[in-house]
Amino acid sequence: MESLFRRHGHFEPNADVFLDEEAGCVVVVVDLAGIDPATVDVELYERRLVVTGRRGDPMQGRRGSYVRKEIPNGAFLKEILLPVAVDGDRSDAAYADGLLTVALPIAPQSYATAARADVRMIVRSYRT
Repeated sequence: MESLFRRHGHFEPNADVFLDEEAGCVVVVVDLAGIDPATVDVELYERRLVVTGRRGDPMQGRRGSYVRKEIPNGAFLKEILLPVAVDGDRSDAAYADGLLTVALPIAPQSYATAARADVRMIVRSYRT
């Protein structure tokens, strides 16, 4: 599969992947500070999790110029190869405090994945 990053996205956010053996799931945490969760799409293709969206420029429309610019904006894409097969139907995604957390239950050994299992998740936003 051609890398989706070549076709989409200006930047790739950082992510952690945690294998939670006690809960029997893979937990993916993606750093999406300053992103409107309504603009985020989370999709699962076999063992590949793809997170896409857009971060706006908070200074857009203001007069002036950057002296230093380190925070990327625009379209982003993050592809994550999962360490094990997961059950996309029972997966969950939530956004809080600038972090997108996706919990993907590990599939039983007998679970057969389709060649392309399209699973889209709704990202819930929590404010603390």
